[in-house]
Amino acid sequence: MPTTVKSFPFGSNITKGLGTGRNPEIGEKAAKEDIERIKNLFAGDRDLYIFVSSLGGGTGTGATPVLVKIAEEMGLNSIGIFTLPFSFEGKKKMDIALKSLEKIKESLNACMVLPNEKIFSIAKGDISFNDSLNLLNNRLSESLEGLLRTIYMPGLINIDWADIKTIIEGKKKTAYLNFTKAKSTSSVDEITEELLKNPILEYPFENAENVMFNVESDKSLSLQMLSLISEKISELSPNARIIFGLMQNPKFKNDIGITIFATSKIIKEEVKKKEKPKKKVVEKEEKKEVEIRKNALEIKEEEEKKKEKEDEEESIYEIPTFLRKQKK
Repeated sequence: MPTTVKSFPFGSNITKGLGTGRNPEIGEKAAKEDIERIKNLFAGDRDLYIFVSSLGGGTGTGATPVLVKIAEEMGLNSIGIFTLPFSFEGKKKMDIALKSLEKIKESLNACMVLPNEKIFSIAKGDISFNDSLNLLNNRLSESLEGLLRTIYMPGLINIDWADIKTIIEGKKKTAYLNFTKAKSTSSVDEITEELLKNPILEYPFENAENVMFNVESDKSLSLQMLSLISEKISELSPNARIIFGLMQNPKFKNDIGITIFATSKIIKEEVKKKEKPKKKVVEKEEKKEVEIRKNALEIKEEEEKKKEKEDEEESIYEIPTFLRKQKK
C-alpha cells in the first residue's frame, strides 16, 4: 500500500510563492503555467488518481479543474473528493466553489462532495473548531484507508483493480464512500445503519447503480452475518450491480470492518415549465339577419297586428287588480 507523500509546487512565476490571495483566476493561471510538468507528474504507471481539494478559495478552486482536465485528456481513471465552504463564509464563496465543482465533474469518473456544514451533524456539545475539523478529516481518512486496503491487500474473496474500474466506469458519477468498524456481536441493523448513512457526504447511498463492499474480520465471522449485511445493502439499492469482497485481517479480532464504495449517475433535475392551459377560443357565430323584402300590404298588416297586441296589453292594466284576478 502506498505511504509516500510528496509535494508538487506549481505556478511559481505567477504566485512568487505567495499563494493566490483566494483568487481562483490566479490558481487557474498557475496550473496552466506548468501544464507540461503536470503531464509528467501523471505520466507514471498508476491505476487511479484521487483528487482532494477544498473549494471556495483560490488554489484548489482555480487549479483543480485544470488538473482533472489534463488527467481526462491523458485517459486516466480519476475520482475526486471535495469540500464546500461553511454557510457563514458567505454566498459568494459558495457560488465560486459550486462553479468550480461543475467544471471538475465534467472530467472525473466520479466525485464525492463533503459540505463543511455537515460537521454540525457529527460534532457534539461545545467542541472546538479544530477538533470538529479533525472529526471530518478522521472520518474521511478511515474511509480512504479502507478503500486502499481493499485495492491493495489480498483477500479470501478478492476485489481487484478490475472490479474498482467497473464501479467507476463512465463520467460525471456521484460517489459514496464509507467505512465502519463494530464488534462482531453487534446487530446487523446497528452495523448497516452506520455503514449506509454517512452524515458528512452530500450524495446518499440509496439507489446506487454500482456497489462494492469489502468485509474485514477474523476467522470467526459467520456466514449468516455476511448474508444479512448483503441483504440490507440490496434493500437500499435493489437494482445495483454488487461486488463483494472478504478479507481475514488479524487486526480485526472480534471486530468487523466494512468498506463500501458506490457510484451513481448524476441526474440533473430539469424544472419543467408548466404550460399555461390554452384558452379555448369560441368563435361566436354572428347571427346574420336575413333581410326579407316585403310588399306594402304585408307591412301594413304586420303594423296593425302589432298595434292590436299593444292595445290589448295596455287594457289589462286599466282593469282594477281584484277584477283581473276574477277574470283569471
